[in-house]
Amino acid sequence: MIRKLSVVAAAAIAVVLGSGLAASAQTKLRLAVETTGRDPTNVMLGTFRDELKVLAGDDVAMDYFEGGALGDEGALAELIRAGQVKIVSMGSDIVSLDSKFAVFDMPFMFPDKSKARAAMDGELGEMLATSLRETTGLQVIGYGELGFRVISNNVRPINKPEDLRGLKLRTPSNQGRILAFQTLGAAPTPMPLGEAYVALRQGALDGQENPMSVIKEFSLFEVQKYVSITNHVYTPITLTMNGRAWDALTPELQAKLKQAAKKAGEATRVQSDESDAKLIDEFKAAGVEVNMVDAAAFAAAAAPIAEKLASVVTPEFMAKALEMTK
Repeated sequence: MIRKLSVVAAAAIAVVLGSGLAASAQTKLRLAVETTGRDPTNVMLGTFRDELKVLAGDDVAMDYFEGGALGDEGALAELIRAGQVKIVSMGSDIVSLDSKFAVFDMPFMFPDKSKARAAMDGELGEMLATSLRETTGLQVIGYGELGFRVISNNVRPINKPEDLRGLKLRTPSNQGRILAFQTLGAAPTPMPLGEAYVALRQGALDGQENPMSVIKEFSLFEVQKYVSITNHVYTPITLTMNGRAWDALTPELQAKLKQAAKKAGEATRVQSDESDAKLIDEFKAAGVEVNMVDAAAFAAAAAPIAEKLASVVTPEFMAKALEMTK
């Protein structure tokens, strides 16, 4: 039965992927993202699409699949490697393609957004792009911003690390994030983001961690009592393209894709800046208790995580990344 369902699902995806492309276009691109609406990963990919339309005109035809139409980020990672999708916009689950992206699971690595953005626009972003190409053959086109992540839950406010003990928190399904929360005493529970709302409402989860814009777009604040501004890790958005498809483009078209990606990244950063303060007020108005945390206590508790993450990303890469972000 499972095998039959898999065959049917694969056939359905093949039909969807093959539809709707303009036959006259010189280059055909299939774009996909797990999210929808004003979620930052969808803003990233949607802005990229719109900017590329302006820059490339009829030279490029694009099919756009949002809202997990082709699966969650894990499924999209497989589709892009297989070449069935050409461009995807990914958050934390990029680590499923290259473990070096687990460097972003190091709590409190970045003191603020400006430092994080400088690192992504500079050597750290270049190192990660090189690693992804060498490891998977995939091409990074540009980086955007999901932002700093906070913790929400239904048990108690999180003021200090001890308050995390025993809390069943939804996390992305990557080793680094799971390891970090285990070290802090929580019970991390990997789960696709699209399933988190129901799990929180039904009590299968105590809480979750995400940027505030994601908590808003997925309506998670509706089923949570507390939001604690931990800003524990910074999550970039990685706009990634199948390497073979990238190599087939002319240098001129590659430059236009990079230009569109830069505009898209800037759009997500503007959205991040505008939404954070506004959403605190919106969550409070909805009856959610919002609190700041003891940042120094969290930073001290998180210190041992660096050595553990080094085993995931390699000690050399971890040391260099931490040096860049001081």
